[in-house]
Amino acid sequence: MKKHPAIILAATLSAGALALSACGGSAQAEDSESWREATSAADGGGMDALIEAAQAEGAFNAMGLYDDWANYGGLLEAFSEKYDIEINNDTSTGSSQDLINAVVNRKGQDDSLDYLDTGMTFAQDAGADGLLAVYQPETIGDIDEQYIGENGTWINHLGGTMAIGCDSGRVETCPTSFQDLLKPEYKGKVAIPSNPTTGETGFMIVHAAALANGGSLDDITPGVDFFSELKDTGNYLPVEASAGTIETGETPIVINWDYLLKPIADDLKDANGNELKIIEPADGTVSSFYAASINADAPHPATARLFYEFLFSDEGQNLLLEGYVTPVRLSSMLEDGTADQEAVDALPGENPEITAPMPTLDQRTANQEVIEAEWPKAMQ
Repeated sequence: MKKHPAIILAATLSAGALALSACGGSAQAEDSESWREATSAADGGGMDALIEAAQAEGAFNAMGLYDDWANYGGLLEAFSEKYDIEINNDTSTGSSQDLINAVVNRKGQDDSLDYLDTGMTFAQDAGADGLLAVYQPETIGDIDEQYIGENGTWINHLGGTMAIGCDSGRVETCPTSFQDLLKPEYKGKVAIPSNPTTGETGFMIVHAAALANGGSLDDITPGVDFFSELKDTGNYLPVEASAGTIETGETPIVINWDYLLKPIADDLKDANGNELKIIEPADGTVSSFYAASINADAPHPATARLFYEFLFSDEGQNLLLEGYVTPVRLSSMLEDGTADQEAVDALPGENPEITAPMPTLDQRTANQEVIEAEWPKAMQ
């Protein structure tokens, strides 16, 4: 993807580089600071005033917004070009816990984050700890209350369904269920992309395994037990799966979100002609939405809020659609005729709207405690 000159997608950005991106101390200007307490564009003087203040700040700090994650590359590029905002995106890490840690450890610093994309439990805890700002985009009326944090500090923006990705060029017969993954023929072939104790993806993978093994959204233990058995059989690979490990054949079977497997499938076919099959497990799976939020201590408070507006606009939601995710406003956009139909038709699932079960916040909170206590034991 061609990058706009204003976009910096560095693996690691130094504090000095980020400080330069906010040259002149514009993030501390009075006009900029007045947006820190604004809970809507109208509250701060309207969209024109928000755009003016954001352009005066001139920069946007983020972490872990990978190009191939829900088309964040295209989203950031479009935002940068539309508003002439420089993007500082630290892609050296991207787990939910790492984002929260960055907000805590960089408090008051120019290199802190403006925006966070995390799992719901991480967002809920961060909101309860006073780390997140309350802000409602202009399209908030299109978003069902179930997708908005109880304290108003986060909003679900994109979602998908857990699936099995199988490189059919390296696996003779692809698995169609979690139970299949235990078969001897898959020895040393099955991996997941993140640790369930620190990242939303791994956490939700264990939820899916629980449903496939007699558990429920209230009981995640069977999912932990499944991965313990998968490790004992030698089928589980203790490698963080990625597009790179799939392409090299290191991880020929990967459990991940369907929308993340889809672009990998496209790239794999281009790279070596192999087909990455995306399979919804026959014995059970789950869906989930990620949570978008604004750092209450954002170094660029106006830009953070302008990005929020862009993210939840028709333009932003359609850009997410191009990344094969289900944007939170899809139902409303389909009804209004504003959804990109070509992108809707390209979604990996049979139904453009998510139908798999999704754990509630209370269930996630309880299951997080189980995961933190039991996962390290299961992996010993």
